[in-house]
Amino acid sequence: MLAASIGRRARAWFAPVSSALAIVACVLAPGRALAQAAPPRPSEAPLPSCLDQTIKDQLGAELKPRGVQKRTFAKDKKIVLAAHGGLYGGDLTSSSWIAGGSLGFFFTEDLGVQVGLDLTPLTLDLDAPLNKFFGDNRFTPGLAYLGLANLLWSPIHAKVKTGGGIVHADVLVFAGAGRMFHDAVQGVSYDAGAALELLVTRAMTVRLDVRDVTAIEEVAGETRFTNNVVATAGLALYLPSGL
Repeated sequence: MLAASIGRRARAWFAPVSSALAIVACVLAPGRALAQAAPPRPSEAPLPSCLDQTIKDQLGAELKPRGVQKRTFAKDKKIVLAAHGGLYGGDLTSSSWIAGGSLGFFFTEDLGVQVGLDLTPLTLDLDAPLNKFFGDNRFTPGLAYLGLANLLWSPIHAKVKTGGGIVHADVLVFAGAGRMFHDAVQGVSYDAGAALELLVTRAMTVRLDVRDVTAIEEVAGETRFTNNVVATAGLALYLPSGL
């Protein structure tokens, strides 16, 4: 009797539990099947091989490798004749025009030397009031001759976009020393600056340069080390040397 009662109670307890488990299994089974059968996302799906080949063919037809291009303008072993003109901004003297020329030679494509001679008037706009105040002429204006020898280095080759296309250009830096011949200038003069050369033809360039010319000057009773700014524009002609 006792054993039969226990068996009936166990069956009564187990029946609801087994039914609940069966319902949970029926609910989860379709979701698991859907998850297994879901197609890959567009970002994960591989591209068709025919599309890959089409894109590759189009890019190959439109994009051509350029590699290292040969320069159309060479400076190596060339003689350089240049003429220029511009503005001389005096430190103690008045600003005025400057004009001159230079002769140079390039040992390699990047390294060269240059000697130049420029002419500029040294004047002092305050000279007349000073003469009236002191009663004598304290500054004698006149033409100054600026002779300089420079070492040239061209570390950068650039391309400048213009309205009609692209112009090749070289950036130069230079430094040197020389002498400014005038009664108001004492000792050796030094200069340093940079230039931009636009390669307009195979033998000619347009050169724009800015330099700082330093010298000891005595003007109107004042003697000091001066920094004079020179900005010029001109043409340079490259000639073969036969070397």
